[in-house]
Amino acid sequence: MVRASLRDLRGPSRCARRRLLGRFHGIAAKDVSGSFDLERLLAKLEYMLVKAVRLLVSETERVWSDSERAQRFCPRLRLRQFSMMFSGEAVRNASVEGDAMDIRLCEELVVLSESLSFRKASERLFLTQSTLSKHVAAAEREVGFRIFERSSQGVELTAGGRVLVEGLRQVVALYGSSLDRARACQAKADAVVRVAGPLLNPRIASVISEAALRVSHSQEAVFQLAMVETGVRDCPVKLMRREVDVAVGFWFDDDLPELHCEHLFSIPFGIACHATSPLATKSHLSFDDLANAHMISYPMQDREAYHAYVRKVRKRHGIDMPIEHLEPDTLCFPQTTDSVIFGVFFPDYVRFGGDIVTRPLDDCAERFEVCALCRADETRSAVLSLFDAIVAEARGQN
Repeated sequence: MVRASLRDLRGPSRCARRRLLGRFHGIAAKDVSGSFDLERLLAKLEYMLVKAVRLLVSETERVWSDSERAQRFCPRLRLRQFSMMFSGEAVRNASVEGDAMDIRLCEELVVLSESLSFRKASERLFLTQSTLSKHVAAAEREVGFRIFERSSQGVELTAGGRVLVEGLRQVVALYGSSLDRARACQAKADAVVRVAGPLLNPRIASVISEAALRVSHSQEAVFQLAMVETGVRDCPVKLMRREVDVAVGFWFDDDLPELHCEHLFSIPFGIACHATSPLATKSHLSFDDLANAHMISYPMQDREAYHAYVRKVRKRHGIDMPIEHLEPDTLCFPQTTDSVIFGVFFPDYVRFGGDIVTRPLDDCAERFEVCALCRADETRSAVLSLFDAIVAEARGQN
C-alpha cells in the first residue's frame, strides 16, 4: 500500500522515494529469507512506515499548496495531524496537537511564564523537561509565533507571548473556579435522594420515613430526602427518565431490566362513593356489586400502566360498563350519588370530605402490588442504602 502510494507521487523527492523503497526491499531480503529477530524487524518496519507516511504527506502538501481544493479539503493542519498518527510521540502528546489548546497546555504555558525556567516549571507540573519543551513547541506551531525566547541566559516571553499568556492566565483561573463551583454543586445534588410514590397512603409514607431515619442513625450515608407525591401515577417511568432516584409505588410490568424491583406488600381494590350510595351500606363488597356502577377514575395522563392493569381486572370479572376518566389536573371525587371511584383502595379519601365513604373489595385474589424500585445501574451509596432500608422496613412491618 505504501509502495503504491509513493509511486504515484511526482516531484524532487524521487531519490528519497527510491532510497526508502530500497531499504524496504533490503529489510525483506535480509530478514525474511533467513533467521531473524521478529522484534527488531517490527521496529524497523514501524520506523520505515512513519518515514513513508511523512514523505507522502509532505509531497501531497507541496503539490496541493497553491490549490483551492487543498485549502478546502486538505488544510495543512489536518495533513500534519495525519502524518503524526503513526508516531508514538504523537500519541503521547495528542492532547496538545489538536486544533485548539486544551486547558492542561494553557496551564503549562502559564506556569512556565511564572518560572521562566523549564526545569522549575517541569518540577511544578510533574513533567520531564523534554515533554514540556515539546508541548511548548506544539503551542507555538499552533499560534504561529514564538511564545518564549530561549537562550543560554534563560527563558523570556516574547511581546506576543506576554499578551497570550495573560489571557491564558485568566482562562485557567476561570476554569479552576468554575470547576470548583460545579463540583460543589454536583456534590450537593448527589446528596439529595428523591423518593416518589403515593405518599398520601399512610403505610407507604411510614415505610419511607422510618427507612430514612434508620439510614441516618446508622450513618451508612449522609443525604437529604426529597419526597415527590405521585398518587397512582406510573413511578417506573419517572425512574427511567431519571426524575427520581427511588420509587415506592405500584408495579405492573415484570419486563423492565433497567429497573431493580423488590416486592413490599399488597393493597386491595376498593371504591370511594357518596355516603348516600347503596354501595356504602353493604357489609360485603365484591366485583359483582360493581357490574352496573357508574365508574370514574383518574386521568389517563402518566397512568397508562395503572389503567391497563385495571382494565384487565375488570375484564376478568365481566365488568363491561365504560369507565369515565377525568381530565388532567382534576381531583378525583364522586360527582353524583350514583358515581363510584374505582381502583386502588385509599381509606384516607374521607379526609377530603365528610360525605365520602371508602370501602375495600373482599376479593383478595386481585390486588395492587407495592414495590420498591430503583435503577439497575444505580451506584450512589445513599440511594442504595435507602433502598435497602425501605425493603427491610416494609418486610419488618408485614
